[in-house]
Amino acid sequence: MTTINLQQEQKREEMVSGASKLNTSLIFFIVVSVTFLVAWGGLTFGSMAIEKKNADVKTEITVSNTSLNEKKLVDEVFDLQTRLGLIKSNLAAKPELSGVLDKVAKVVIPGIVFSAYSAKDKQLIITLNGPSFDLISKQIFNFKQADFSTGADVLSLARDPKGIKCQVAVHLK
Repeated sequence: MTTINLQQEQKREEMVSGASKLNTSLIFFIVVSVTFLVAWGGLTFGSMAIEKKNADVKTEITVSNTSLNEKKLVDEVFDLQTRLGLIKSNLAAKPELSGVLDKVAKVVIPGIVFSAYSAKDKQLIITLNGPSFDLISKQIFNFKQADFSTGADVLSLARDPKGIKCQVAVHLK
C-alpha cells in the first residue's frame, strides 16, 4: 500500500512559517532581554559610581569647611593681635597718670588746693585754688620748671570768695 499523506501542503507551509516566526520572536525577545539586562546593570553600576563620587564630594566639602573655619579662627587671632598692638601703642603714647600725679604732688606749694584735674593728649588740666595771686603764680612757675613738664599755660584766672581760682594746662613730656 501506498502511504497516505494526510498533511496538506498549505498547512505544512503555515507550520514552517509559524516556526520561523517563533524563532524570530524568540530571538527578538532574547535581544530585548539582553538589552534590558545590560541597561539595568549599567544603571546599577552607574548609580554606585555616582554615590561614591557624591560621598567623596561630601567629604571634600567637609574638609574644606573645616579648613575655612580654621582660617576664620586664624584671621580672628590676627585681628586680635593687631588690636592688641594698637592698644599697646595707644597706652604707650598716653602718660601714666598716677606717676604724673605723684610728680605733680611733689611740686605743690603749701596753701594750694587742687579741686579738679583731667588728662588729654599729653596735657594735664588742673583747677587749683589759692589764697593769693602770689601763691598761684609761684605754683605755675613750679609747673613750668618741673622735670615732667615742657611748660604750663593759664587757661582761666578768677577771684573767688575763698581766694583765687585758676585753671592751668601743664604740658607733659
